[in-house]
Amino acid sequence: MGQDQAKIRGEILVMKTINIGKRNEILPIEWKQYDGEDVCINTTIRNGERIRDMKFFEDKVRAVPRGNAYCIGNGPSRKGFDLNRLKDTGQTYGCNALYRDFLPDFIFSVDTKVTVKMVDDEVGLKTVHYAPALEVNRKQHKGMLHLIPNNPHWISGNAAFWTAGVHGHNNIYLLGYDFREYGKDQLNNIYQDTENYGERHGDSIFEGWLKQFRDMLKMRPYVNYTVVHDDPPEYLKHLQTGTDLGNSKVIGYKEFEDTVLAGS
Repeated sequence: MGQDQAKIRGEILVMKTINIGKRNEILPIEWKQYDGEDVCINTTIRNGERIRDMKFFEDKVRAVPRGNAYCIGNGPSRKGFDLNRLKDTGQTYGCNALYRDFLPDFIFSVDTKVTVKMVDDEVGLKTVHYAPALEVNRKQHKGMLHLIPNNPHWISGNAAFWTAGVHGHNNIYLLGYDFREYGKDQLNNIYQDTENYGERHGDSIFEGWLKQFRDMLKMRPYVNYTVVHDDPPEYLKHLQTGTDLGNSKVIGYKEFEDTVLAGS
C-alpha cells in the first residue's frame, strides 16, 4: 500500500469519530470525498488476544451529486405520491422493499432477511445496493452489494439520508419519513403484511429513529433537510433540539411540488 492510500485510510478512520465530543455531544462533520475504508472481515482469539483481520474496501460507486437528494421512506405519509416525478430534478435514495414498485438510484438494507431477498432478486444489478459490512462480506453476496460509507449503524431509511450527505448533497428531502406507527388497523408501513415485514399494529413514536435524524442535523449543519408531510405530527414540528441550526423544515406536498419540483 502506498503512502497516499495509507493517508486516505487514516483520514477516513478519523471521520468516524470526529462527530463525537468528550461528553458525547454531537459535533459537525467536515465533508471529505469518500474513497473507501478499513473493515474487519474476521476476528479470532489467539493466546488470549483478539486478532482482527482488516481489509480496505475501495469505494467503487464514486457517486457525484446531481440536483436534490430525495430520500424515500416507506411510511404511509407518502402514499399516493408518484415517485417518478422525482427523477428529473435529482437523485433518489430508498430502502428495503421500495424496489418492488420503484427503483431508486441508491437503495439500502440493513436487515439480513431483507438483504438476502434483495440479493436473490438481483437488485444490485439494477441499481446501487448499499448494506452493512456483515452482508457485504458474505460470499454469496459478492459483487451485489456496496458498503454503507462510514456506516453509523442506523436503520436503512436513515442510512439513506446519511449517505446522501456523504455523497455531497446540500439539499436533502425526506418523503415517507413518519418515524412512528399509527395503531391497530391503520396503515403503518407501505409494505406491512408482506414478505419480511409482517404485521404492523403498534402505536408509538420511534424515538431512536427520530434521534438519529436530529443528530444528523447537528453533524451536517451546512446541509438543508426538508421533511415532506401533509399532516405532520407535533414532534416533526420540533426537529431541532438543544439548538436551532436553521437547517430543517417541514413542508406539505403541494408546496413541495410547486416550489421544488416545478421550480427546479
